[in-house]
Amino acid sequence: MKKSLPHPSVTGMASGLAIAAYLNAGKTTTTSTGISGVGNITTTSDGVLKDITDGQLGKAFDTLSGNAINMIASDAGRKTLVTAGGIAALGAFARKQFPQLKLGGSKLYFRL
Repeated sequence: MKKSLPHPSVTGMASGLAIAAYLNAGKTTTTSTGISGVGNITTTSDGVLKDITDGQLGKAFDTLSGNAINMIASDAGRKTLVTAGGIAALGAFARKQFPQLKLGGSKLYFRL
């Protein structure tokens, strides 16, 4: 039985997207209703990319910087960073060990 390895580009892209998703997350706010028995209302705003496309650069920067601080300060954020770094390192190792490895036998290029 042949073992298959994910292409190193896929592992690098997955680790980058994990960090990007964490940084793009919208802010969660909790508001007290002041009504007895109702409790609090929790809302989550749109992500950083939505704020940028809407032209709200200040709001996007505030959310992005808050998410970056949260990523370093929280257990979940640190786990995301460590896991993404480990996956990227494994992908780099695989690329070095198997330089002939291609995704589907061809190269894919993306331009932004």
